[in-house]
Amino acid sequence: MTIIPGRRLLRFAVLLLVLAGAVCRPSEVSAQSDSAKAVQDMFAGVTVRPPDAFYDPPAQVPDRPGALLRSEPLRNVTLPAGMQGWRILYTTTVNDTTRATAVATVFAPIDPPAGPRPLIAWEHGTTGLQQKCMPSLISAPTLGIPALDRIISAGWVIVATDYSFAEKGGPHPYLIGEGEARAALDSVRAARQMSELTLDARTVVWGHSQGGHAALWTGIVAPRYAPEIEIAGVAAIAPGANVRNILAMNQGIDKRLGPYVAQSYSRFYPDITFEQAVRPEALAAAREIAGLCGFLPAEEPLRAAALTTTFEGPALAIRSNAALSARLAQNSADHQIPAPVVIAQGAEDDVVPPAATATYVKERCAAGQRLEYWTFAGLDHGMVQPGSPLEEPLVAWTAARFANQPLPDGCTRKSF
Repeated sequence: MTIIPGRRLLRFAVLLLVLAGAVCRPSEVSAQSDSAKAVQDMFAGVTVRPPDAFYDPPAQVPDRPGALLRSEPLRNVTLPAGMQGWRILYTTTVNDTTRATAVATVFAPIDPPAGPRPLIAWEHGTTGLQQKCMPSLISAPTLGIPALDRIISAGWVIVATDYSFAEKGGPHPYLIGEGEARAALDSVRAARQMSELTLDARTVVWGHSQGGHAALWTGIVAPRYAPEIEIAGVAAIAPGANVRNILAMNQGIDKRLGPYVAQSYSRFYPDITFEQAVRPEALAAAREIAGLCGFLPAEEPLRAAALTTTFEGPALAIRSNAALSARLAQNSADHQIPAPVVIAQGAEDDVVPPAATATYVKERCAAGQRLEYWTFAGLDHGMVQPGSPLEEPLVAWTAARFANQPLPDGCTRKSF
């Protein structure tokens, strides 16, 4: 199996997201298609496998969320030097009435320092709604996680959830904060049951894009849902913090990701139907887009990008559907987070508008949320790529949280 190095793989994934999210005028389609073809050619050799029997829940599933159902070492994948990994299946819940299972990948240094190790709970960005789209299935499962070399050197452990599935195939609770958060918290519970690891109580949550939304919600939900987990900090990178505002500011993202929202919300909210959540002009394309993966296999995001050019305007009927608008507002991460919070945003981000993040930060600071807001000149939505200026401050901030170092009250801002 031939594997493309992680830096090129991440650039490809980020470019596909930008291509898929761009608002295409007819004159732009051919140029964007040429660019997409070039990166598709570069992606040759990277593999994704279908879900196997590991993903199937056993006949008897415990009622207790966070129960480790099975674990096995990762095989036939590429990991950074000095890192080992496993995949785990565990129980979780989407809400108080919907049980689910989830798969996560766990990464640890091959030669960790002595003693119990702290944990980073990683929450990934948008990859699609279905289980076939999840990061645990690709040949480079650490893709998108920043600062891997520093994590290995520090001796930290990572648990990276795929999010949860109430039925085989999906959808997962996409941009539903409660469901995303529960999947992450239960992955921490399950990882602590692994015989191969010795973990202590300290956990810092990292998330990017959709995962930034999920990370914020993990900080919100943890005291109620998993009070035994010590959330030492929450780092939300280019977060989808207020989904409704982002969709209003970026029509291209509405066209590309709106079908995911409609499919997920219609599964988990009784007052939402897919047909009413999507504008009639977009309905045929949206039905197909909802079943396509965001990055892999490579032909699927290219197909989704083409489908977004078949209708004018946004995909979602937010203006005419009061229930959908209310559910999007419900999933804004606008509740207090007791743990220290850092929000990082690239100034050139063309997926999550910097103005949307700035507005969210302003509102949360006015509400009394303690947080740090970092802005990075020249960085776009791919700010998690290896070697990014984000890595050094993120690792230093995380180390300080694991060391329980105090932070100033209120809101602080830093520019990089």
